[in-house]
Amino acid sequence: MSKDEALYEYLIRLGDNSLILGQRLGEWCGHAHQLESDIAMTNVALDLVGQARMLLTEAGKVEGKGRDEDALAFHRNEFEFRNNLLVEMENGDFAQTITRQFFFDCFNYHLLQALK
Repeated sequence: MSKDEALYEYLIRLGDNSLILGQRLGEWCGHAHQLESDIAMTNVALDLVGQARMLLTEAGKVEGKGRDEDALAFHRNEFEFRNNLLVEMENGDFAQTITRQFFFDCFNYHLLQALK
């Protein structure tokens, strides 16, 4: 595997994590138990989708096949996604969603600290 191929795979994995978790959290929009929780969850979801856009855009540039963030986000089949299985978990109740978010944020914090 070349350096560019490895970088592409890494960017896809990070982007897919953010994309899938952002979509999962977006499912809470209009359904949270309090308005403040609803708005907060939606803002976190939007931040994650923004991260996914940035990472998938960069992955498309590294790949060099002319695919943009939309093509990478929405025109791949389910077997081409490389996300962590944690982000796919169903929301369940609010406590399960917050617990999943806590574990993802802890993981992501340490990952990004190591990458910088």
